[in-house]
Amino acid sequence: MIKLIAVDIDGTLLNDQGQILPATIQAVKQATAAGKKVVLCTGRPLCGVTDYLKQLGLWQQADQYVISYNGSLIQTTNRVTLLSHQLQFNDYLDLLELAHQNKAAFSLLTPDCMYVEPEDVNEIILKEAATVSIELQQQSAAKMETLSDLVPVKGMVLDEPAKLDQLEKVMPAEFKQRFTVLRSQIDHLEFTHPLASKEYALQQLAKRLGIKPAEVMAIGDEKNDLGMLKTVGVGIAMGNAVPELQALADQITTDNNHNGVGEAIAKWQ
Repeated sequence: MIKLIAVDIDGTLLNDQGQILPATIQAVKQATAAGKKVVLCTGRPLCGVTDYLKQLGLWQQADQYVISYNGSLIQTTNRVTLLSHQLQFNDYLDLLELAHQNKAAFSLLTPDCMYVEPEDVNEIILKEAATVSIELQQQSAAKMETLSDLVPVKGMVLDEPAKLDQLEKVMPAEFKQRFTVLRSQIDHLEFTHPLASKEYALQQLAKRLGIKPAEVMAIGDEKNDLGMLKTVGVGIAMGNAVPELQALADQITTDNNHNGVGEAIAKWQ
């Protein structure tokens, strides 16, 4: 019997209009009422999923959980951090230099804030901050170094796709060992701690809750969900998922515009 259901957000839980379908909300609430844990697993910060947690009846609870920043953080929905894989300040400086050498805009994210050099602010950064409901602060690297409470979790190069293509070509090989590097969108290149991944965080949360891998279901649509689907008892690809994920999945549900998550929960839990 499935005891934990891990659900990606963009392209999975949300339809193409960025909404959760009423049938999906009903399916999640029925699962949680039956004692199952439904855990949102996302590249977003916690502040970027608050509205969805409220709709699903999961917000502000000590025994409900979110895996955010692609596995960098595990938090309860009342904001207690259970696991945190952080970057170091020197990581920020090196990533900032790499981006600037390639004339690309870089931002550093903490659990609650996106920091960006004033000259790096562009439309993609503004859109990202608005999409995930995170505070945007314009700060120089010199000023950032004076912030004693800085908790860097993720670096992002947010710029034109051609610039990201070039940056990936010239990126030092050691960066791919030093960070988890993910091209999450055509104009998003992300850098997190090398241990940060959805699958590792999900494994740690399940272990903490005394849940076996065979008792976990995961639902996703993108390449960053591959590891998560590989390591659970039931891996579900959305009907709109990338071909690599559909090929790997145990089952394929309907797409994100037709209650794919709700149907998967009802059929395979």
